[in-house]
Amino acid sequence: MFFKISLYAALIVFGLGTLYKVLGWFRKRTGDPGQDLSMAQRVMEGIKGIFSTLFSLKFFRLIKVWFLEIFIQKQIGREGWLRWFMHFCIAYGFILLLLMHALDRLITQKLFPEYFSTINPFLFLRNLFGAMMLLGVIIAAYRRIFNRVMRLTTRGMDIYALVVLALIALSGFFLEATKIVSHERYEEMVAEYSSISDEEEASALRAYWAKEFAVVFPKAPSTEAAVFSKGKEVHEMNCASCHSKPTAAFVSYGVAKAITPAALTLGRKGVREGLRYFHFLVCFLGLALLPFTKFFHVLTSPLVLLINRVTDRSRTGPANTATIRAIELDACTHCATCSIHCSVGQIYREIPNINIFPSEKLRALAELIRNEKESVQELPVIREGEAICTHCFRCTFVCPVGINLQDQWFAMEADLTRKGSPEPFIQLRNDFLSRFDADRSKVLVPLSPSGKRFKEGIGLSRQGSSFNNCFTCQTCSNACPVVGSYQFPREKLGLLPHQIMYSLKFGIQDNVLGAGMVWDCLGCYNCQENCPQGVRVTDIFFELKSMAFHQARGGKT
Repeated sequence: MFFKISLYAALIVFGLGTLYKVLGWFRKRTGDPGQDLSMAQRVMEGIKGIFSTLFSLKFFRLIKVWFLEIFIQKQIGREGWLRWFMHFCIAYGFILLLLMHALDRLITQKLFPEYFSTINPFLFLRNLFGAMMLLGVIIAAYRRIFNRVMRLTTRGMDIYALVVLALIALSGFFLEATKIVSHERYEEMVAEYSSISDEEEASALRAYWAKEFAVVFPKAPSTEAAVFSKGKEVHEMNCASCHSKPTAAFVSYGVAKAITPAALTLGRKGVREGLRYFHFLVCFLGLALLPFTKFFHVLTSPLVLLINRVTDRSRTGPANTATIRAIELDACTHCATCSIHCSVGQIYREIPNINIFPSEKLRALAELIRNEKESVQELPVIREGEAICTHCFRCTFVCPVGINLQDQWFAMEADLTRKGSPEPFIQLRNDFLSRFDADRSKVLVPLSPSGKRFKEGIGLSRQGSSFNNCFTCQTCSNACPVVGSYQFPREKLGLLPHQIMYSLKFGIQDNVLGAGMVWDCLGCYNCQENCPQGVRVTDIFFELKSMAFHQARGGKT
């Protein structure tokens, strides 16, 4: 009764949690699309999209995607055979164990009327699927420990997922091992299922099961060949139809042999019942919390793969775009593949903001939508991580579940802007411009008595120090498209390129970093290419901005 109540409670929590998640897909809003649409409108648009896909040629593409991307897991295979093997073991080990063993009354017994959990091939398959899942968990844990990026991005939920799967497998093996060696369990089965009537047959059967089935009895049974032969006959008449030799359960049998010295204690009913309760409760807990953990990707990841492989995001209406983005947030497995391949991930060594990594940006976006009030104080940190992105699309290309991460970044940028969080580069520019003399246009090269001076060579690289070659011929300023776009450029930019080179010779820091020209530079290299002295003007601007960024974060110039 306890297990039935626990199972029904877990199923109810699972159902309500899943319903809440699904409704959230049509309620959550990221970016600009779908902001003014109601939940009902988005649901209707989603239904229309489903029917238009199923009753079109796209249906055949869905079948292809299901076979290649979901069943064979082709996308994961691109990351290497070990990654594919790990995910294959966890996914199929868990699913097959669930279908064949956990739901045996609903599925296995219906398909196989002669089914018993203690006969082959079910005895062997149960251990095989459990071993597959445990092996996959071990590989996943190894990768998270020894891969630097995965170690940095690992969260409590990732550890929870691996621990729950490991506990399910290990407790299952240990529970079965205690059943194998338990003489109490043996006596219960003999009393309930056999037709043994005399002590001679009972003794013979005990002798046979002690040797062939690894049962440990308080009093060692006879080892005589005649008794063993008699026990074999009794076994074939009473037990063979529903019990295969436990050696088929290769993992559980190995555990049973290992615990043989303590078998009489561990085989008692109280210990077995405790293990049974623990095993089932872990399973029920995993089921109940599935919609609220990363386990939910078991349902959402295949859905996102199917949706994104048949959907042209540029032609999708705002309602379905917003819905797809919301589903994608629940589909992330937090595998950190995108972070491992991120083209700017190395910047984390200089700027320790975890939101630089794509997997953490996506998590931050989900948190931002789920709990807006608590995330307001974290907006600058999230914004900085979002801004350090080259939009190379590499993260989207390698995502094993097909999430359009680049689209999520554009939506995230729009959300953060709407919340009043400026792009860090613009904020940094404004901070330095605000420190600059408001009446700077009155002098050719404004000097600040209190201005901080750069140290030797102003701290630039060797190529950055090429400003010493400048003799202020103004060629760089004449070639600059930014300067040419203003009628009175000095009023708008403060210092022109050749004036900045001249200021560097004086070692003035505030005036240089406060010049709008440094921050408005397009990086077109026109100035640098036309300089007769070989001054690396554009490269100097880049270095100056990097120094300013470092200074703003508390570093020293």
